[in-house]
Amino acid sequence: MTESSEYQERRQHQRSPVSNGVIAVLITSYPEIIGSVTDISLGGAKITYHDPQSRDVDYSKLKVDLISDDRFVEAIPCSNAWDVAIKTNELHATEDLRQCGIEFAGLTPNQSFLLRGFINRCATPKYAQQPRPEVPFASNQ
Repeated sequence: MTESSEYQERRQHQRSPVSNGVIAVLITSYPEIIGSVTDISLGGAKITYHDPQSRDVDYSKLKVDLISDDRFVEAIPCSNAWDVAIKTNELHATEDLRQCGIEFAGLTPNQSFLLRGFINRCATPKYAQQPRPEVPFASNQ
């Protein structure tokens, strides 16, 4: 039996790159992880973080707080989709940078509403949902 070497896309929501300064705090039983969000969708987010101790992270009962300037969404339930070390040849790169993908799961309707608003405000302008232009009312005069 052979496995397909093609990657099968599982995402159900379009990813949006975020503006600089969006922080994620992954809340685990121990320790918390603080990182920067690279992109986000209603399905999940990609987070880059510094892991100097190569610690084993407890991903059970995982929640995330998302923070940007005066905007925040807290205690969003999620699960870990993947976690990898970042390999780079840059001169100033550290060897303890990692990226992880988290999947939002089990959100209440209120959490979904708040997350959607957070994404709309934090996505880069190209990807943020643009309001429809107002169409002036045509008069018969």
